[in-house]
Amino acid sequence: MVRVLIREAARSLVRDLRFAGLAVVLLAITIGATTAVYAIVQAVVLRPFPFHDQDRVVVIWQRDDRRAQPVIEVAYGEMIDWRARSRSFDDLAVVGSVNWSLTLIGPNAPEQLTLSAVSSSFFAVVGASPILGRTLDVRDEDGPIPRVMVMSHGLWLRRFGADPAIVGRTLSVKLDSDGPATPMTVIGVMPELFDYPRGAEVWVPAAPLVRKFAVALGADDAFRGLRVFFALGRLKRGVALDSATRELTRVMQTADTAGYSLASAALVLTPIATYLLGPAKPVLWTLLAGATLMLVIACANVAGLQVSRSARRRRALAVRIALGASTRHIIAIALIESALMTAAAVAGAVALAFMTTRTLVLLAPIGVPRLQDVTLIHTPVLMFGAAVTFATVVLCAMWPALVAGRIDALSVLAHGGSVAADPRGRRIQRAVVVAQVAIALTLLTGTALFARTLQGLVRTVLGFDPTHLVAMNVTPATDDLTRWNAFYDALIPRVEALPGIAAAGAVALRPLSGPIGWDTQPMFPGQVPRQPATWGLNPYMNLETVTPGYFRAMGIRLLRGRLFTATDRARSAGVVVVSESAARRLWPGRDPVGQRLREQSYRTDAALGSPEGWQTVIGVVEDVRYRGLNDVRLDLYLPAAQATGRVQQLMIRSRANPADVVRSVRAAARELDPNAGASEATIMSEVVKAESAPWRFLVQVFVAFAALAATLAAIGLGAVVALAVTSRRRELAIRAALGADRARLRAVMLREGLALVVAGLVLGGLGAFALGRAVAHVLVGVRPHDPLALGAAACLELALAVLASWVPARHAADVDPIEALRIE
Repeated sequence: MVRVLIREAARSLVRDLRFAGLAVVLLAITIGATTAVYAIVQAVVLRPFPFHDQDRVVVIWQRDDRRAQPVIEVAYGEMIDWRARSRSFDDLAVVGSVNWSLTLIGPNAPEQLTLSAVSSSFFAVVGASPILGRTLDVRDEDGPIPRVMVMSHGLWLRRFGADPAIVGRTLSVKLDSDGPATPMTVIGVMPELFDYPRGAEVWVPAAPLVRKFAVALGADDAFRGLRVFFALGRLKRGVALDSATRELTRVMQTADTAGYSLASAALVLTPIATYLLGPAKPVLWTLLAGATLMLVIACANVAGLQVSRSARRRRALAVRIALGASTRHIIAIALIESALMTAAAVAGAVALAFMTTRTLVLLAPIGVPRLQDVTLIHTPVLMFGAAVTFATVVLCAMWPALVAGRIDALSVLAHGGSVAADPRGRRIQRAVVVAQVAIALTLLTGTALFARTLQGLVRTVLGFDPTHLVAMNVTPATDDLTRWNAFYDALIPRVEALPGIAAAGAVALRPLSGPIGWDTQPMFPGQVPRQPATWGLNPYMNLETVTPGYFRAMGIRLLRGRLFTATDRARSAGVVVVSESAARRLWPGRDPVGQRLREQSYRTDAALGSPEGWQTVIGVVEDVRYRGLNDVRLDLYLPAAQATGRVQQLMIRSRANPADVVRSVRAAARELDPNAGASEATIMSEVVKAESAPWRFLVQVFVAFAALAATLAAIGLGAVVALAVTSRRRELAIRAALGADRARLRAVMLREGLALVVAGLVLGGLGAFALGRAVAHVLVGVRPHDPLALGAAACLELALAVLASWVPARHAADVDPIEALRIE
């Protein structure tokens, strides 16, 4: 019996290949896309990180909205206070907010390694154990420099050939490029999957490094004043995140921080999985929701096409029922047809899923963790694919089976009654089409918003010109600031004299180096240091130490006043340059040029040239995005000769090959200092491209989903109008017999489709409004409710709707008036 039903269903589909082919293609695309996106979500989001009981581990930092500082790093001493007084955590630790580096001297050629500075409790807090040896303990935190290291699995495998005898071996390393080599003992090797902080190759105790920094910076209490860490905490079982935040806030506010407290700062506690995934988590969940929605819509479309097909075959179905075919038999045929189409779609969906997975991985922005682990051959993914296939069969067959089971054979044969005229089925199909149009409009509007954002990022928002701009990290072999500056004073003219070099300048940290940089809180005339009521509430500013030629090399426009020159020396009057946003914020309605401030990094010997150590604003430049493309800061520039910080990144505007630039600059640097180091070139246009990758990815994804949604909406609308033509064919024939011309008949059916489109556009406008609010934080240079984006999306959707309605409307105009006299 089953074989008979399968053969009958197969013959029925073969007789209507156009319908079957369209249904198979729609299902293959949506099943494949949904499965591919789930494979990525499973690998990146759902699979646990290599931490024990990861839901209890949180990352902690501070923020100060009042002073426009979203991320304030934590001092080592603060963690010690919290650890001693908090009752919400099993333990707390610190980890460097960024990775640093050390140079491995032996046993082979020197190699620079990525270093993460952590407290001894770090590994216990994250719940990670070594595969060899041990991790850090409190004894390792003693001394002025680190003496032990824990090694990553990748470094152990690559550099030491997975030698199990590595534990206990002493390696020679340099913590500074010009410092002496020091011995460091390997005490453990971490598992292969442990990669936190991301990219770390060795972990060393942080406390000795803090002591080393204190000596180098002349800091009184670097353990409380040096904010270069994030804190980590392991919550006690049963303690909620909100409760721990409130308790730790009380501890922070009452702790004796010896003048280092931040009066208006607030604590931020974030689960470690959320922190590591960052924006990737909501984006991937949105992708999965969108793909699933497209699958549901595709199933509804296939079901609607089957209903339309049933309308065309209503007399044949009625005859079969009259000849003895049971309702169960008719429903079984509908189910088997759905199963056969889905089975055929699965074959294409598998190939499409592999291609979609690879494409999404390639298009995804750099920084999304664990993308390299994405695979379709994985039990949860295979189970998800099976569930999707079963759900597709049910969804595609449910409506057609219901309609087929309600056919009144006697009415059809006697009076021409139509299954297509079923009012409830018509209402369902119309509602589906309205929803499809609304979803398509929402996605098209999102595409337009992100496309305009991407256009704005490239055109206006950077504040500098990345074209032909190259960055190099150049470090002389000295720790003396005066000799360091003299090296750069001699190097920059030599570089500018090289063939093909238009300009050169130096900065402490180039734009788009990451979210962490140098922040400063300047003081203004009339304010007293360390008084929260005055100086303590001043906004934090992004501090950039630069040489005089930096602005020209970067292409940063001067808006008012002048730039630094060679006459702004160490003992000259103190000068600064500020950004346009800083000028508006600090001196609203006043001329910023000539205003005075005092910045903490101002050299004390330079203060001899300025009354009472004040610095004068000499110029205003346009805003530059130093921390990120959508992160506007208040920028403050100091001349390198008057700052305690040092420049180390050479910015070169050149039309030469970057490899040639590196060779020439390295040669020029080593003529001045044979031991000077020079990194490979960083091409700033590539950096900007990488930074804008999240927006490009969103544009590409929204384009794909919007195109699919618009196609599904057009197919669904065409099916509705075609079904309306079938059910109203007698009415149309009567209109034709009474004199209605072809244009009037087309207009009648076009109105049928356009009414649904207008309803969908209204609903989609609300969806676009909600989407704009949801993505406002990632839009740059465009309003979330941009009328141009919504208007363009609506016009495109309306054009597609007219095109989709035109074909069945044209068939309506071809109706034969003789049918008005015929009883079906």
